[in-house]
Amino acid sequence: MTLIAGSIPIRWQCGPLEIAKREKTGALSAEERSVIERWLNPGALDLLRGSPVDCLILGWAAGLPQDAEQQRSTAPLAGEARRRGLSVVGWVEGAANREAAIAAARAAGLTAVAVEGFNGRSDFPVIPWGPRSNAPWESAGVVLPVTENVWPGLQPGAGSQDPDAGPTSLPWLDSNGWYVQLARARVRAPVWLMFDPPGKGRILRAQDYSMAICDSEAPGGRWVISLDDGLRAGLLAGSSSALETWQAIARTSAFFRDHQEWSSYRSLGRVGVISDFAGENLDFSGELLNLMARRDLLYQVIWKSQAATAPLTDLRALVYADTAPPAPPLRRKMLEFVEQGGLLVTGPKWGTQGRPATAGFNTIFNVSAYGKGRLAVAKADLSDPWQFSVDTQLLLSHRNDVMKIFNSSSSGCTRFAASPDGKKAVLQGLSYSGGRSSMRTVWTWRQFRSARLWLAGAAPVTLQAQPSDEFAGAEYHLPEAAAQPYFALEFEV
Repeated sequence: MTLIAGSIPIRWQCGPLEIAKREKTGALSAEERSVIERWLNPGALDLLRGSPVDCLILGWAAGLPQDAEQQRSTAPLAGEARRRGLSVVGWVEGAANREAAIAAARAAGLTAVAVEGFNGRSDFPVIPWGPRSNAPWESAGVVLPVTENVWPGLQPGAGSQDPDAGPTSLPWLDSNGWYVQLARARVRAPVWLMFDPPGKGRILRAQDYSMAICDSEAPGGRWVISLDDGLRAGLLAGSSSALETWQAIARTSAFFRDHQEWSSYRSLGRVGVISDFAGENLDFSGELLNLMARRDLLYQVIWKSQAATAPLTDLRALVYADTAPPAPPLRRKMLEFVEQGGLLVTGPKWGTQGRPATAGFNTIFNVSAYGKGRLAVAKADLSDPWQFSVDTQLLLSHRNDVMKIFNSSSSGCTRFAASPDGKKAVLQGLSYSGGRSSMRTVWTWRQFRSARLWLAGAAPVTLQAQPSDEFAGAEYHLPEAAAQPYFALEFEV
């Protein structure tokens, strides 16, 4: 079975290597060991029957003595997976002997191996992978797996006195959506997000797993499904609640598989964030993307290496927060954008240009008029991405919003994007609070010819546009049934 870009993968945690790695990080109970060993049984693949999952990620080599034993013990499982038409990818990490791991994968009939930072040559399919901070952007792999991701949701117990609370005492929100948009702006290959459920002490519901899928898929990525030990034990035991959770995972995955064209849509955000997204620039500009999404300030990611040819016609503002000043050609391009009426928000190294102007509020930027637009240059070195994002939104003003979601707790409009031909658009909203919100209203800056509401696993519902009492554009009132963590509004222009 050839690995295809649209595969839906699952991390199949089993075998001696998994046991050895668990024992290195802490004690392993007899029950946990039993689950890992039983997951080796080829019969466990029955779980995938009727589901959209079609690819196994197997631990293959990690530079431990158990590597060879792992490869021998997983051979029957891999063989049965192939017989059932499933792809099998061997995961290689640490100080493993790469050449030996690749040779063993070939002999075992695996579809491919995934090797961290691989840039050599091989006549066997190798998929390079890497952590967020050092992703192999130049990889020619059919997919791009990335580690160092987070389990999405509000931090438990976050509050005004809690260290996990964010600025202004808002609960801290973990999401991978911003990174997916960053990656999708750089590579064409599907982005696979590798992250496991939270550790012991956290009971996960079906909704939590669905959120993990939605958080990855809505911005155009794919979560490599990973089940917690309790759920895996329950599935082996035939627990009805565990089966219901698995069925919810399968339904949500199938929903995004059936709407995979949405991942090719381009963002309708009016703020362009320019950066090389490397080192400390990834820390600051990446957190800017995360916080802007939290405020429903929609953006387009522009990699600095591509900025010279990137179209800026649909943008109202540019953000440049890298520590090093831009190269002269890029600086000229950004100044031309401002001269024509745009807003540029940047760090203190830009310097002073234009005529002093007032921002109309207390801000961390010095604002000046330049041509038909404005420059906002930070007064001091950048250290607070939250305030940077707040002031950017205030400087841009809500007059440039393209959407608003009302009555949605802890929401983040993950993406509002248009099809390549401009004939369709989709707005995807997420609520991370875990509770059921009241009936929501979505406002868009323009009225569309038609609108359909999609909920994962349900048939679409046609919505009628309503005039807004406060804004130009149109409102769409979502029925009470849409008070779920995820919804998508699909529009036709």
